[in-house]
Amino acid sequence: MDQARQRRSALRTVPALLSAATCALALAVLASAAGAHGQVQETPAPPDAAQLALGKSIAVRDCSSCHAIGEIGSSPLKEAPKFRELYRQFDVGDLSEALAEGIVVGHGPMPVWVYEPDEVAALVSYLKSLEPPVKP
Repeated sequence: MDQARQRRSALRTVPALLSAATCALALAVLASAAGAHGQVQETPAPPDAAQLALGKSIAVRDCSSCHAIGEIGSSPLKEAPKFRELYRQFDVGDLSEALAEGIVVGHGPMPVWVYEPDEVAALVSYLKSLEPPVKP
């Protein structure tokens, strides 16, 4: 009777071992894929000073009458979001296409802005430079 109990116990253990082995194999495959994926991705180079200066000058020229465009201060137009807080609403990098095609918002007096590719890159770089190093 003791041997029969041991066989039943062993038979119950086999699916658990197979399940654990399957999970371990799946995790190894995922880790390998993630590692390979990480090798393909490159860290974007930090923007240069000239690009940031161009982005800031665009923000001053086209945006500062309504938005707080710096690290401190309130927006002149209360409804206009502060540039340093845009990351809380969306990924600032996603603005690139809208800025190139003509950004249109559904509120207030904001005009339609259309920028050249180098201006888009500069403005997005400037906006990203306002984000905290570690986003809360």
